[in-house]
Amino acid sequence: MRSLDSRSSIKSAAGTAAIVACLVVTAGQLTAAPRPDRSSNQDLLGNPTRVETALDASSSAAVLAQAGKTRDALGFPVGVKRAGKHVQNGFEQAEYDEVSETDSAGRVTSLTQFDMNRRLRAAVRLDSPPREGPKVTRDVAIHAAQRSALAAGLTVGVPSTTDADEATGGWTVHWARVKDGVRVRGDETRIHVWPDGRIQSVARVEHDLAVAPSQRIGLAGATRVAVGNLDRWFANRSSGYAIQDVALQWVEPNGAFDPSRITSTPAPYRLAWVADVKPSGEASNYMWLMSLFVDAADGTIIGGDFVE
Repeated sequence: MRSLDSRSSIKSAAGTAAIVACLVVTAGQLTAAPRPDRSSNQDLLGNPTRVETALDASSSAAVLAQAGKTRDALGFPVGVKRAGKHVQNGFEQAEYDEVSETDSAGRVTSLTQFDMNRRLRAAVRLDSPPREGPKVTRDVAIHAAQRSALAAGLTVGVPSTTDADEATGGWTVHWARVKDGVRVRGDETRIHVWPDGRIQSVARVEHDLAVAPSQRIGLAGATRVAVGNLDRWFANRSSGYAIQDVALQWVEPNGAFDPSRITSTPAPYRLAWVADVKPSGEASNYMWLMSLFVDAADGTIIGGDFVE
């Protein structure tokens, strides 16, 4: 996702919250955390709601202090006032503490969020990016992102990818999440670096993981499961398919191929073989790529993805 183009004209806390929501959303829900009780984040009709409670300065001193340390670690501007709130976000099935800083004119200058384990969830500065001057190189941007991430308490190593940001002239550094040597689909830490090397935003997307199965099916078995289902789905149709890759990943179970698997709350990610499939013929007119999630424990189809 492209970084946000922060502007000094952003004046409301609601606008700031929307920016941070956009910042942390990727392929899935937001950072996993102990989920609030159903009654606290849904209305009487079962629709999701967002509940905010102001943080008391004395009882929440640790959170406010951590926000200040994070602000300094990332090099964000210091405001003249800080305010905190506890958020139960039913739309995202997430619960977190949020601290904002404002300047003398009442404009929000930065915002940080922490999950219920006090880990940094997201942070963004909201002053204007530089418009002129020399631009840092890719290596300098990576070093700045690594240094700031470690100072903010995040564990990072060698980035998985680093992308140039055409909108601002800066860089976005990504660290894919890996558990037991296996990629967690969609989870990552990413930091956007402004052209002058300053940190503009940090986002961490991390989901709960189920216990890995003690025994798992192999690549050949998973491929047979995928082929068996695909042959049945594509039989007697003017379409075909080709399996491009089958790889082990942590994935979120979903109802892509079985509506009965749809649940009201996100399930922990499970270890699965992901078969990427390229449709051909008529199916390729409306689907560019599809993925099947084959449970690594028992070989059942537990969901998938589509790219239209």
